[in-house]
Amino acid sequence: MGFSINSEIQLSICILSFSGTILTKEKVDETLEMVDHELEEGQRKFIIDLAALKQINSSGLNLILRIFTHIRNKGGDLFLVHTNKTISELFKISKLNTVFNISADRQTAINQLNAPEA
Repeated sequence: MGFSINSEIQLSICILSFSGTILTKEKVDETLEMVDHELEEGQRKFIIDLAALKQINSSGLNLILRIFTHIRNKGGDLFLVHTNKTISELFKISKLNTVFNISADRQTAINQLNAPEA
């Protein structure tokens, strides 16, 4: 199964839903272009929904790190949601769970992104 991505705006948050597997350079470039376009349009709040992502490899981790860097460099924020057990373990082993904001579901991430700053 190839990699696909869907994008939607919900409550002023760009939600990117990943599905399949992340493997090809073309898909990585396409995804980064999509994020850069949203950033150019002024979007600063992002969620990556991993519910339909079957597996992730080093290219997939690299893609998520690059997205995170692009967003942070523009003053934005990113949450990952619906990480399955395998992906959660990979984040723990690689210590990326200390880098990313990870929420159980979209609504929790939306609430956190839209919460007034203290």
